[in-house]
Amino acid sequence: MNIYLCGVNETLTEAIENINKNDIDGRTFALDEERDRCYVGDEKFREAPVIINYHNTYYAPEVVSAN
Repeated sequence: MNIYLCGVNETLTEAIENINKNDIDGRTFALDEERDRCYVGDEKFREAPVIINYHNTYYAPEVVSAN
């Protein structure tokens, strides 16, 4: 699991763009702010390959393609 910590002025859109651009495994992710929100300890959090921490709110974006 990778945890991506958003910068102070960074948006979720910018975060997912950075994750997609820099993923070492070549995966592409998509983020739905409502569907992908997760909480520490829940199944989505535990199983996610990437977690976004956006102002102490967690998101587990979905993998849409893997190389």
